[in-house]
Amino acid sequence: MITSARAIGSRRYNFRMQKPTIIVHGGAGAIDLDIWQEFCQGSHEAAQVGQRLLADGASALDAAIAATRFLEDHPTFNAGTGSGLNRDGFVQCDALVMTDDRNCGAVAGIYGVRNPVDLARVVLEQTPHVLIVGTGAEELARAQGIATCDPAEMVVERRRRAWEKATAEQRGFGIDPELLLKHSPPPGPTSDTVGACALDSQGHLAVASSTGGILLKLPGRAGDTPVVGGGSYCGPAGATSCTGHGEAAMRVCLAKYAYDLLEHGAGAQETAERAVDYLVAAVAGNAGLIVLDRFGNRAWATSTRRISVGVPEGLTEDRQGFRPAPSP
Repeated sequence: MITSARAIGSRRYNFRMQKPTIIVHGGAGAIDLDIWQEFCQGSHEAAQVGQRLLADGASALDAAIAATRFLEDHPTFNAGTGSGLNRDGFVQCDALVMTDDRNCGAVAGIYGVRNPVDLARVVLEQTPHVLIVGTGAEELARAQGIATCDPAEMVVERRRRAWEKATAEQRGFGIDPELLLKHSPPPGPTSDTVGACALDSQGHLAVASSTGGILLKLPGRAGDTPVVGGGSYCGPAGATSCTGHGEAAMRVCLAKYAYDLLEHGAGAQETAERAVDYLVAAVAGNAGLIVLDRFGNRAWATSTRRISVGVPEGLTEDRQGFRPAPSP
């Protein structure tokens, strides 16, 4: 267990056959109670998708991507189809995948790609790059046979209504109920990330994350999701995926902070809680994260009203992991 930042040092890992496992999140924030069960159920089903692949011997990367793709295709979640709309009323997505050898691929600011996580994998496996953005990423999708569509096909009615209401009220990107009312927000639509962390039977780890970003974001805005160490990170010690207000997570490199705790001996639950505490203390951030360590231990924590977490064994309890900001 870590007692101070000075305890940080290098560590080697001797891998052995592991029991494969996965943890999934479907977003964190002020999620309406009338759709909360949809978030929980969908996250659980995504975890089952990934776990079935792991049980059949699939890699951690295959499982994490499959679980994330399930959430991208599910209209409830803010990733792929069903994403929140940017200022101009369109779905614009980011995604990242990363493996425990620290190889990664990401895309940002893309329109009309049905499964951004699949395109992030293309960047990982088919290019020498880490992050490709905008029209260049969209051209890569077409060249590699990744499914594309009219961006309007990815808009769902619930998100359209939320955009119309916010636009009529002349709200801006920064006018977020989570931020305005600190940690007592009213119910409202979430605008977050989805993600999955997986461990396969060979002891290898992977993370995949995808998002449509925060409602009314400027076209071209990228949050923490495609930023390595901002919203996701994976290495020999474990994997983590963050969700919530991306600007806050990026400012403290939240995912890498959590990973460093794992690398230097902290347990999964301690890591999740300490990372959120750090986020809150440093920037009063509204975000959460899931954690999977190299032993298959899973954990999560959040400073938001709710976080939807899925594990394959059954629905998670309605545990918020709420960690309030310090008083000004």
